[in-house]
Amino acid sequence: MKNSDLFINEHEYSDLHSDKAISHLCDAIRFKTVSYVDISKVDFGEFDKFHEYIKSSFPLVISNGTYEEVGHSILITLPGSDSSLRPALFMAHQDVVPIVKNSENNWMHDPFGGDVADGFIWGRGAMDIKQMLIAILEAAEYLLSAGKRFKRTVYLAFGEDEETKNTGARAISNLLKSRKVTLEYVLDESGGDVIEASDLGAPGKYICPIGICEKGYADLKLSVCSRGGHSSNPFHGTSLGVLAKAITDVLDNPLPESLPGCVRQTLETLKDDITSEPMASYVKDIEANEGKLIDYFKSKESLYYLVQTTAAPTMITEGSPAGNVMPQDMSAVINFRLSPPDTPESLLEHYRSVVDKDVKLELVQKIAPSIPSDTDAPGYKSLRSVLEHYFADLIFVPILNRGSTDARHYEQICRCCLRFGPFLEEEDISAEGIHGTNERISVRAYLQGIRVIIKLMETTCL
Repeated sequence: MKNSDLFINEHEYSDLHSDKAISHLCDAIRFKTVSYVDISKVDFGEFDKFHEYIKSSFPLVISNGTYEEVGHSILITLPGSDSSLRPALFMAHQDVVPIVKNSENNWMHDPFGGDVADGFIWGRGAMDIKQMLIAILEAAEYLLSAGKRFKRTVYLAFGEDEETKNTGARAISNLLKSRKVTLEYVLDESGGDVIEASDLGAPGKYICPIGICEKGYADLKLSVCSRGGHSSNPFHGTSLGVLAKAITDVLDNPLPESLPGCVRQTLETLKDDITSEPMASYVKDIEANEGKLIDYFKSKESLYYLVQTTAAPTMITEGSPAGNVMPQDMSAVINFRLSPPDTPESLLEHYRSVVDKDVKLELVQKIAPSIPSDTDAPGYKSLRSVLEHYFADLIFVPILNRGSTDARHYEQICRCCLRFGPFLEEEDISAEGIHGTNERISVRAYLQGIRVIIKLMETTCL
């Protein structure tokens, strides 16, 4: 089955200028808004040109709203007529990741060419995530061109550095908080995967996850110091040996598993469709069978990350310069994705009791798990209803995201932060293209995503 087989109601909004929407995305791809951790490498001139393009290409959004630049991020306010309604915020990010060095010749089309070929729009950002940024603008421009006026204030927020430091989203969220804004819901990227649900005990059913919270993040650095010396006298061991044992000790002593509340919500949503054992028995009483559910999830590659904090050693410093020289100072980094209720602080405390006292531990980067969004909120229910209107035979379920998005920065002013980019591309194309070579999106998936955003704005904001 292809994801495009699930598309329905593609005839709606037939007066949408599809060719112009395609052209806008192609043009957006041509701006090299690449972000780097090292800010000195960022060409902010490309962002400035992209901003001017947005202002000239979406005149009704600009003339009916208030356009602000927060650093190199963008906040557009489309005022609503009913101040009693909390605003909605639609977001995406302008920045894209760099092209892998020496991979240019492996691209079938110029990565910043914005070509249309073989039914696809090609280039960096086509899937991550300029298609959502342009789709949001297209949706608002379309409704305004039809003479619609918003009852609910709508914010369009486009950060500058989601792929690196997230300063843009934080700055916009803090600005809105300073203005005492609280939001009805936020829509950001992520989700959109079509998954056959056999592992969850629902064979023959297909689910599509809506992210309602995110795992945390921690880089744990382990450091060992020694005086080195000749390898013929390793009486006291070596720093590399101590470090290797510490890494093994960390991996052999994971944090306790749990069944987070957002995962329970996944099961509650799907339970009527779970028919195969042992899951069918387990979900009859999730509370009583928590331990069995955790063990079952741990046995499945597609599920294990939902019930445990994962650990992946990713970096180690170079050892000695020769095979007969003992290394001196050594360090390694283990990356953790934190499952609620774990925190960076509880992780550090746990591993200080596990590794040798001569190993120094420090968190070089840390982010706590996000706050689960309210699935009883109108924003979640409206999004789910709209998605069911445009995609047949899918069960939309709340889920815990293993990755992170800019949405978490709006949790301070919103209890319903939703992660779902409504561009249901084929799995092999998404896997190949996001952050990879030959990034592209099919024209059909792109236009269907625009319809979803129009309908969501129309049903919740007019």
